Amino acid sequence: MQRHFGTLLLLFCLCAALRATDGGNAKGSRGTVSGDGGLTGTEWTGYLKITEPLTADELAAKDLGGVTCLDLSGISLPEGATAFRHTPVEPNLLIYVRSEDANRVPEAWRFAVARAENGEARLLHSFELTDGAPLFIPFPFAVSTGQLRYTRRLIADGNWQTLCLPFDADAVEGQGLFEAGKALGMDGEALAFGETETIAGGAAHILRTVGTAPADGRLTVTFSSRACTVSPTLGYLYQGIWGTNYRQMAVADANESIYLLTADGSTFAHAAAGSTLAPFRCYLSLFEPVGPQLVIRFERNTAAALPHAILNKGNHGSAQPIYDLAGRRRTGTARRGEILIMKNMKLVNK
Repeated sequence: MQRHFGTLLLLFCLCAALRATDGGNAKGSRGTVSGDGGLTGTEWTGYLKITEPLTADELAAKDLGGVTCLDLSGISLPEGATAFRHTPVEPNLLIYVRSEDANRVPEAWRFAVARAENGEARLLHSFELTDGAPLFIPFPFAVSTGQLRYTRRLIADGNWQTLCLPFDADAVEGQGLFEAGKALGMDGEALAFGETETIAGGAAHILRTVGTAPADGRLTVTFSSRACTVSPTLGYLYQGIWGTNYRQMAVADANESIYLLTADGSTFAHAAAGSTLAPFRCYLSLFEPVGPQLVIRFERNTAAALPHAILNKGNHGSAQPIYDLAGRRRTGTARRGEILIMKNMKLVNK
């Protein structure tokens, strides 16, 4: 009897110790946390996952200062849930709920996603993202045509500005008054962009106004979603060199080999420590600096720009490297008339 009592007492003490290390009475985890896929890191800063049931009043009283994503998909949404009382909240605050609770989401929660246990998710309402405000999307979700929008007030000076969106989009305002380029690759100290009429989710783009500038010097451009899956905004490099940024970014060290678009929008320059970048903008991240500045080469003929894309794909993520006829591995831009070999296929730039 004494032996059994001692065993039970030991188990009780162990359980108490485990509860103490888990935060005691905390009903959520905040900041750098582990996601569904076991992902951790500073990129999860601003992610708040509620893990224990809350009343509607407790939920409305939550202080969401600095929170960019509220994950309620692990609990049942309380009856009578209402708007949050502590304001302001982040304008692009994303809220995940269980699929079973989709019909109980308050009207005030405009940027809400219903997520099932198998990971399938969908946006519940139409929503317009706020430019310059942080956005954090840890898990993908589906949107319908026109359901998600983003507006940018372009400086109408004819110089380039960068853009990245986590969803495929078409321009629905400002068409014909600007031109856009999608990143194709890098050739020495030149960055190639191919003309595009649509925005590809997760890709790096440049934009500039064309024609007569509006009286206030700004052009309003609105992009509207295609029916697609919205990509997570966890940091990754598009084509292996382009960073798509959805936070207020600061360059801590000039040795990071980060390149940012210059103030006049003409080139990308090696960023000094303390340089900043607003959300929904792009930057270049290299293993080592290749020069103080990189020029922009804009290809209006996308057919002619195809060899850039093939070369870039072959050297930034494709399993198939590309070689010239001398057997040398090729990067950068294909010269006119150059013959290249990829997996027993002959590629000719005409």
